[in-house]
Order: sequence, then structure tokens, then C-alpha cells
Amino acid sequence: MILATVGTHEDPFDRLLGELDRLLDTGELTEPVFCQSGWCTLEPTHVETARQLPFDELQHKMATARIIITHGGPATIMQALAHGKVPIVVPRQADFGEHVDDHQVRFARKISDRVLPVIDIAELGPLIASYDERVAALPAGEDGRERARVFAERLGGLCEEVLERPRWRLPRGLTPPGSRSPR
Repeated sequence: MILATVGTHEDPFDRLLGELDRLLDTGELTEPVFCQSGWCTLEPTHVETARQLPFDELQHKMATARIIITHGGPATIMQALAHGKVPIVVPRQADFGEHVDDHQVRFARKISDRVLPVIDIAELGPLIASYDERVAALPAGEDGRERARVFAERLGGLCEEVLERPRWRLPRGLTPPGSRSPR
């Protein structure tokens, strides 16, 4: 199964969902595809969808998927990596009304030694077809899945370290934004 997830950003990401549906319709892709479709307005014919999934259900689908295709959101990419998967990253683009700017494109290019970015949607089908070879070709002498696992382990360790640090304290008399001032 291929899992696609578009995140929770409120602009539709019909370009990705439409391409997956087209690939299934033409037979270029024969593996079942499930998509967490968020705010997409397209009603696909061949892709099974759910607008949102509970966190645990999404994690289960990520763990069992052969391929994860995601938008360029760092949190979703890190979740895929934490499951030992090298995600195909299709960043949202401003020119298509999918986001306010192209920060997802810049991020996907920046981490292209750990993920498989698709900037031109026409490249998605061929990349899915050559996924295993492309993952094996990632740099650093480790195959892509091992790089993803090690990266996720290091990221998890860093997060634990940050969470264990004492909280920063505001100087006396100052309050954090949105909190009530002391009386």
C-alpha cells in the first residue's frame, strides 16, 4: 500500500491527489493508494481517502505502508523518517495556490539526501516505479532506510534532550504572551 498525506494546511492539494488518481486510472500505478486528503476538493475515483485521521491511525498506516508520499511539511517528513521510510516529498507550491510561498520546495531540496523530492508532478509516477533503486542510491554508504532510521533516532534523542532541560524563566514581573498578568 502507498500512503499519501497532504497535512492539515487549509489550502487544497488537489495536484497531488489528482496525479495519484490519474496514475491508478491509466494503470501506471497498480498498488492501492490511501490518501489523508485534508482540504482537497477533488473527489478521486481510484484513491481511497479520508480527510483527517486520528494520530494513532496515521502512524499505523505509516508503519505498514511500502511508500509514504507527503507534502513538504517537516513534521510529516520526520514522522515518515521515524518509521524508517524514505518519503517521496511533493512540496506544496505557491504558483498552484497550495501555500503562501515556496518554503516547502526549499526545505525538500535542502534535505534531498534523506528524502526523494518531486517538484514537477510529472516525475511522481516514474519515481514511484523506481522507488527501491532510488532509495538504495541515496548517499553516505548506508541505504536510505538505514539513513532514515539513524536520522530519526538522532532527532528523537535531541528532542528528549531539549525536553529534559530546565524551562527558561521570564524575569520577575514579565508574563508569557497570552497568559494572565500577576496580581
